[in-house]
Amino acid sequence: MKYHKVKPYSFRWLKWLYILYGVILAFLTISYLVTKSNKTLLEVMALCAGGIIYVVFIRRMKWYKASKFTRLIQKHIEENSLFETQQKGRRTVYTFYPNVEWKADKENNTLYIRFELPGNKINLRGLERNLADRLKRICLNVYETYGSIEYSFQLNKENRLIISSKEDIQADDENKSIALSPSFTWKYRDVPHFVIVGTTGSGKTTFTRFIIANLLKQGFRVLYLDVKRDVEMECFCRGNIAITYAYEPSHIAKEVADIADEIHTRKKSINDMEQEYDVEKGHDYNFNPVFVICDEIILMKLVFPDKLYKETIAQINSIIVSGRSRNIFAGLISQSGLAEYFGNSGIRGNIGLKVALGQLTSSEYRMIFGEEFSDIKNLRYNEIGSGLIIRHSVDSRPREFVSPYIEQGVLD
Repeated sequence: MKYHKVKPYSFRWLKWLYILYGVILAFLTISYLVTKSNKTLLEVMALCAGGIIYVVFIRRMKWYKASKFTRLIQKHIEENSLFETQQKGRRTVYTFYPNVEWKADKENNTLYIRFELPGNKINLRGLERNLADRLKRICLNVYETYGSIEYSFQLNKENRLIISSKEDIQADDENKSIALSPSFTWKYRDVPHFVIVGTTGSGKTTFTRFIIANLLKQGFRVLYLDVKRDVEMECFCRGNIAITYAYEPSHIAKEVADIADEIHTRKKSINDMEQEYDVEKGHDYNFNPVFVICDEIILMKLVFPDKLYKETIAQINSIIVSGRSRNIFAGLISQSGLAEYFGNSGIRGNIGLKVALGQLTSSEYRMIFGEEFSDIKNLRYNEIGSGLIIRHSVDSRPREFVSPYIEQGVLD
C-alpha cells in the first residue's frame, strides 16, 4: 500500500479530456440536427456509448479513484491558497507547493493525508475540519511528527457487525479485546472501563448486552447494577450464573462495597507476590476478571439516600481508578453526559472507552469527549445504534460508530 504524491498538475489532463469530449459530442449532435445524416447519428451514438462505458467501468478502476482524491486535495490547496507563485513573463509559476501524499488503507477503513511542514508562512496545521468537509469524510486522527503532519479520515461509511448466532461473537481472549465493528476494536486492558451515553431508544441496552456476551466468553464475572430494573436486561442477566444482578439501593451498595473490598484484598496479594517474585508491569496476576456495570447512573443520584449515594459513588470511583491492575473493570451507562450525574472528574478522566449514541447536546459532547469537541455531531440521523466513539490514547478525536446488529433471540 503506497502513498500517492499530489503534484500541481496531476490529472489536469483529465479536465481537458472532459472538455474535448463535450465539444466533440456537441459538434456531432449539431451536425446531425443540420444534416440528418445516419453516419453522423451512428457517431453520436458511439460517442454516447463510450461515455456510458466510461461511467460504468472506467470510474471503478484504481487509477480513477486515485485521481479523485488527488484532485480533491489539489482543489483544497488551490482554494485555500496553501501555495506561493510568482510571475515569469506571462506565465505564473509555483515557487512553493506543499509536499503532500495520501494513501487508502481499506483494511482499517482509513484514508491518510500527509503534509510535509515547510517552515514558511504557509500554515498546514488545523486543516482537519475543512478537509473533512471537502472530502465528505469524518476526520479520525491528527498525528504530528518532526517535519510532517498526517490527517486520517474514514475511508468508507462505517458498517455494522451482524450477529446472527452466538458463534459470530468472536471474543479475543489472547489480546484482551472486543471487536465492536468491522474496523473498530476495543482492547479493554489497554483502554480500561467504558461509559455509554444515549437517549431512550438509541440502542444502549442492546449494545451493552453485546459487550457482556463478549466478556462472558472471556471468563469475566459481571456485576450488573440496574436501578431502573429494565425487564429485558433482568431476564438476560438472571439467565446466566456468571452475572450478579442487583436493583435495590441496599443490594447495589453491598455488591459495590464487596468489589471495593476485593480490590484491597487483591492489592495486598500483589504486594506479597512482588516481594517474592519479579512480576512484569501490566501483569494481571491471574486474578479472576470482574466487570462492574452500572446502568442508569442518573437514577442512583435520584433514588439513593444521600449518604448511601456518596459512599457508593466513591467506591465506584475507586474501582475505576484502581481496578485495572487488579483485573477489575467498570462500565457506566447513562441517558445524560452532564457532570452532575458522574460525580467528580476522577470518574470521567479515568474512563478509556467513551460512546455517545443518538443525538446529544453540545454540552453533553463537551463533558463526554472534551471541550474541543462540543461542536461535533452524529451525522447518521435516526439510525438506531449510531453515534460517536473514542478510545483514550488511541484516537485523537471522536469517530463515527454503529453498534452491532443482533438478530432477535441470539443473546437469550
